[in-house]
Amino acid sequence: MRKIFLACPYGNSDPAIVEHRFEVSNTIAATIVRAGDVVFSQVSMSHPINGVMPDLDKVAIGALWAPVDAFFMDAMDELIVIDIEGWRESSGVAREIAFFEQRRRRTSLWSEVAHEFAPKA
Repeated sequence: MRKIFLACPYGNSDPAIVEHRFEVSNTIAATIVRAGDVVFSQVSMSHPINGVMPDLDKVAIGALWAPVDAFFMDAMDELIVIDIEGWRESSGVAREIAFFEQRRRRTSLWSEVAHEFAPKA
């Protein structure tokens, strides 16, 4: 069983883009779980909680979640980055990639590994 930290760009000035990223994260996390693996989807967890903290800006949200992310990243064996628009520019995704690479843990893009989670016939 694989233990996967699922990364996705999150913050954006357009709430529709943020919501789309949340939905994509949920869909991919569900795909991974259905394949029988363990996943921690940071965006899936944090997005609903962020919604009840409207007083926090993007920087404050990042600072709040950084230690939580570190705890879960440490518990996972590999990182999968959802490579949708904005992933290269995301400071959070860059931090997560660096964390896994420094520990010599597998780091992949979803577009490269999605086939590994396809339902078995």
